[in-house]
Amino acid sequence: MNSLAIGIAVTLCAVITFIWRHHHSSQKHGVTPIVKSSDDGLNEHSVNAKVPMVLSVVLFTTTLMIYSQLGHFDGWNKGVVDSNIDYLITAEINKNAKKVSEQPSNEIALLNLAQSYVDGGLYSESVQTLDELLSLSGDSASVLGMKANAMYYRDQRQMSLDIDLVIARALALDQYEPQSRLLLATHAYLNGEFEKAIEQWLKLLESDKPNINRAAINNAILRAEQKLANRSVAASE
Repeated sequence: MNSLAIGIAVTLCAVITFIWRHHHSSQKHGVTPIVKSSDDGLNEHSVNAKVPMVLSVVLFTTTLMIYSQLGHFDGWNKGVVDSNIDYLITAEINKNAKKVSEQPSNEIALLNLAQSYVDGGLYSESVQTLDELLSLSGDSASVLGMKANAMYYRDQRQMSLDIDLVIARALALDQYEPQSRLLLATHAYLNGEFEKAIEQWLKLLESDKPNINRAAINNAILRAEQKLANRSVAASE
């Protein structure tokens, strides 16, 4: 049982106990109304006696329903992608799309729209928007790197010749273009090509770009080296 379930159980028990104690305290001090018969055979005493029970059942049932929806832990490793876009991201996409429709030559607006599409998992739309941007501004290493990433995730993490060509264009303009290098490193690592991944990460460490997370890259290199060491041990046995 996880901490959320324990917290709910303790709170529920406390509330139910309070309801029952309050009810019995009222009866003990003579607060319970005089018993009067009603037409259907019930009386006020029996109704009052059932009130805490009904409240307890309702509270208990409601809590279980909420926990079943929000607190369950069974599906943590199923890896199901949520196909619904968060309403905040949807609002951002709509805002940026409106800006682009009003100013189709606004490069910043196109870039923001492409990024919001990526945030919402709409990679095909992002690629199309980046193509529009490239047609206006010409080749840009960062925009090409962004396009390569959008193409990669659009194609279910499959590296194709088209993506290789986009990356080559980006690196021809800037050999340290972070998005391109990180994409090559990530793809290599996921496919067990740890030497290639380390090569890409080391290349990034040569750069003097301030936006590169060197600590994260060094940690990634250590993990890849550990994978290689484990592979060597397994091969020698």
